[in-house]
Amino acid sequence: MIDKKFLESLGVTDEETVNKIVAEYGADIKVEKDAVSAAQAQLSEANTQIESFKGMDVEAIQKSADDWKTKYEKSESDRAEFEHKTKLTNYVKGLNLKDDVYENYVTGTLIEKGLKFDGDKLIGGEDVVNTFKESHPDAFKAEELPPKFSYSVNGGNNTSVGGVEAAFLAKNPNLKID
Repeated sequence: MIDKKFLESLGVTDEETVNKIVAEYGADIKVEKDAVSAAQAQLSEANTQIESFKGMDVEAIQKSADDWKTKYEKSESDRAEFEHKTKLTNYVKGLNLKDDVYENYVTGTLIEKGLKFDGDKLIGGEDVVNTFKESHPDAFKAEELPPKFSYSVNGGNNTSVGGVEAAFLAKNPNLKID
């Protein structure tokens, strides 16, 4: 230990120098004591943590983690299946089939073929639908054409219409409506 007596025995007698050395040595000792105290606190905390792990059932934790993983994978599979089925349903609804029987048949055929979507396009779907169209042409609704309106125009005045239509035609005498 460095103290005043030790320094004087070495021949350091200047009071100011002795006080500086002793103060510096004291500060160094304090830093080292603080470091030891912090290390002891960490060691104590680590030992407490280790003791708490000794009481845990690691196998049960691992089994629980595996169960949650299985549940997640099943949930993700169900979600993907639901998304695919929804897209298929929307695809089949867009075919304008006459009734649910045909829709169910086409949907079942598409599911049976295991066709997948690339974005919103059903890969191979057109082939299945075209084959179905050839074998069941009456399964599809006829394309409805928009109604044609025909007015007989007599010198810009239409005598067969009245009210709002007559006013419209009067303001648009050169309008040709088929």
